[in-house]
Amino acid sequence: MAAAALALAAPAAACTHASQGRLETLLVCPSCHTTLDQSDSDVAREMKAEVKQRIAACQTEKQILDAMVDEFGPTILSTPRTSGFDLLAWVIPLGGAAAAAAALAVGARAWSRTRPAPRAEAPALLGAEDERRVDEALERFDD
Repeated sequence: MAAAALALAAPAAACTHASQGRLETLLVCPSCHTTLDQSDSDVAREMKAEVKQRIAACQTEKQILDAMVDEFGPTILSTPRTSGFDLLAWVIPLGGAAAAAAALAVGARAWSRTRPAPRAEAPALLGAEDERRVDEALERFDD
């Protein structure tokens, strides 16, 4: 009995199943343009059934995704791949954000260096008549 269990376990262990739920988040319904896990259209139901059949046939996640891309094109993926031409979909936004941050830093530094420094006000000089009046006022307080 134990030998039979071991004999049946070997083929089952060789097949690593892909996750139906994960695949449904990675694939987009071509009719409603939402992920399969959120769609209930006829096309989405057919795609879910096909994914289930491929998982039962012991296909890996990559094999299933490649088959779906071959059948429907690269727009069937919910996120672009990180290789080849699709890599631009990741690099351009990140590169643009980095370039904008660098431009802001350079602009802020240049702006802070071109502002005029605050000037200290020179004390106002009193004329002879004003000095005499101040001296007379101060003498009244001395008394």
